Amino acid sequence: MNKIKKHFIFIISVALFGELYFHPFNSLLRFSAGIIMLNLIILIDEDSSPLSVSCLSGIGVFLVRIFIRIFFSSMSFIDSVSLHFPSIIYYIAYGLFMLATNIRKQKNQFITSIIVLAFADIISNIFEILARSQQITPHLIQMTILVGIARSIIAYFIYLLYKKQELFLLTREHQRRYSQLNILISDIQAEMFYLKKSTHDIEEVMRKSYQLYEDYKHDKTLKEKTLDIAREIHEIKKDYYRVLNGFENFLKTFEKNGTMMLSDMLIIIRENTQRYLAENNKSISMHFDFKDDFELKKYYHLFTVLNNLILNAIDACKDHGNIHIQQDSDTSNIIFYVRDNGEGIAEDILPLIFNPGFTMKYDKKTGKPSTGIGLSHVKHIIEEFKGTIEVNSLINKGTTFKVIIPKNSLIGW
Repeated sequence: MNKIKKHFIFIISVALFGELYFHPFNSLLRFSAGIIMLNLIILIDEDSSPLSVSCLSGIGVFLVRIFIRIFFSSMSFIDSVSLHFPSIIYYIAYGLFMLATNIRKQKNQFITSIIVLAFADIISNIFEILARSQQITPHLIQMTILVGIARSIIAYFIYLLYKKQELFLLTREHQRRYSQLNILISDIQAEMFYLKKSTHDIEEVMRKSYQLYEDYKHDKTLKEKTLDIAREIHEIKKDYYRVLNGFENFLKTFEKNGTMMLSDMLIIIRENTQRYLAENNKSISMHFDFKDDFELKKYYHLFTVLNNLILNAIDACKDHGNIHIQQDSDTSNIIFYVRDNGEGIAEDILPLIFNPGFTMKYDKKTGKPSTGIGLSHVKHIIEEFKGTIEVNSLINKGTTFKVIIPKNSLIGW
């Protein structure tokens, strides 16, 4: 049914465009724009047969012209059929030529495509002229050639514009998916940081459970219970490390080609942030300035840092405000600033914000606090870069985070 519907749309499109006429060079010869639409359909839609589309389009053009003649002029049905039947000959000849030349295999070759389309148009016009029993004159041949070339060039340039737009949409979709992948990597890294923090706790519980077994192994009942606990914790430990290793292997696979220009990364962050702001109806303006542009290795580490700081700035601004992300550098360091004009952070709280588990964020619906690992994760990454992070804040004035990372760590890490 979808195929029938598609062909019906094609036929109607060609038939309607077939009623748009032009007279080249003020001559009495009349040519339609229907073939331009047919060329586009053949070039764009690779699922349909050029011959079937051409033949069906010819029938459509024929029926539409008869309908117009009968209802909008005094011409009889027989005369109308006699006048317009040769147009079917044109479209049949055109379809056969398209099928023989297999235009779709060479449609990305500019000159070849225009030549093939032009020849198909010229030859089909000659067949139609012969079907009309018209006298073929040099002037008629000249007009046919010029119109064939003109219609072919117009059709192919429209096709190129279509392909350019299609490529643009594919690029946008690729960027969207790529940015989603980067967010996923950042989220996994944050969870990995949290999981690694729990490693010591699991080992400690494991040690205590086994010690309990050793202390009470003379008591048969307690011995069995403590041994069961030790076994269960051991199984939990194995599952835990299996998950952790799976995440680590995934990240290692991702790291193999993990390079990106700073400007590209900031574009991804900006587009993701603007999408987030739009989805949450927040009137917050974002400004990005960067002094340098360089290739980052393991760029998603920096992506995680900036993304976390920007999300914190958005939370501080509530529904209205301004956020400014700036990159600067000196002789040995690359410096990032994330500034907002939000509610600020109290002076007595500032020393605590990088502590794991510390949070002042709560879910509005459930009342549950966040994990409190965002800023501690940021600090951990920056320390791995051998860098530092500073924060200055004033209540109801805003907050500025300053990230300083050695160049040789960020670019050559």
